[in-house]
Amino acid sequence: MKNALTSNLEPRTSFLVRFLQYLNERFPPIANVLLILTYYSSNQFLAFALTEPGPVMHYDRWSFLGMLMLVSFFFHIRVFDEHKDYEEDCRHYPQRVLQSGRITLRHLKIAGGIAIALEAIIAAARGPQALTAWAIAFGFSLLMLREFFAGEFLKRRFLLYATSHMLIMPLLSLLVFSFATRRWPWEAPPWFWVYAFVGFFVTFNWEVSRKIRAPEQEIDGVDSYTKIFGTFGAAYLVLLIRAIDTAMVAAVGWHLGFDRWFYLALVVLYCICLFGFFQYRFRPTPRHAKMMEVYAGMYMIVFDLLVAVELARKYGLR
Repeated sequence: MKNALTSNLEPRTSFLVRFLQYLNERFPPIANVLLILTYYSSNQFLAFALTEPGPVMHYDRWSFLGMLMLVSFFFHIRVFDEHKDYEEDCRHYPQRVLQSGRITLRHLKIAGGIAIALEAIIAAARGPQALTAWAIAFGFSLLMLREFFAGEFLKRRFLLYATSHMLIMPLLSLLVFSFATRRWPWEAPPWFWVYAFVGFFVTFNWEVSRKIRAPEQEIDGVDSYTKIFGTFGAAYLVLLIRAIDTAMVAAVGWHLGFDRWFYLALVVLYCICLFGFFQYRFRPTPRHAKMMEVYAGMYMIVFDLLVAVELARKYGLR
């Protein structure tokens, strides 16, 4: 029987509507644009603060082109994942828009190709430094597509598999650095490297959270962190990763002389997410498992927003 999603996608539905249905299911536009806005802002402002004495934080047309480049980059990674996982997803998630045949891999290949071309054009227009940083990140995404030529080895080691793929995040931070400052990625100051790996842990926090399942949600043949670490072990892992994030960004803030309100806001954010943990810990239902992902997404966005706001407050914004 068709589920509600598939039944709404009649063959006569226009391609644009079907593609939007796919995006809402697998790459929600509003959530991703909001995520990129905060992620790009925090990395751009930090790049300015660490490389230019007494800078004023600012946006210009290049800032918004850089955000568009990053949205396209994250989308092409999603397309790569769809190709890589297609057969397995057909077995376990036949109701999805792609797996039901309303959108095809060929459609996504064309859309992904357009996204990659757009990224390359924007990076090249900014200069050789940005283009080099983009090429490094793009090359790593190709390795992710090929699963580093060790797919079977990595799939038997789920945590290593996820860790290897999350390493794209520091490279994207360096891409923002080069795009914002027109410097080579290897010229990034040490404290920027620290923040680049904050992005790794923040994203890893979300990756673990979105694959936490209530016991009745587990599917044979589909990996989850609750299968590896136990029903509650994965939730404790999320808390540990968030503690690492918070400590690292607090160190960056200390180096830059951030105000006390910033550290208080970090503690409040951590405590809000802690509420979601206790919900799941004492009542591991499908709803509370899903809320772990929701809190992780909120954490990602607010975390970067706090950094961007404090940098703008400290140095000014125009």
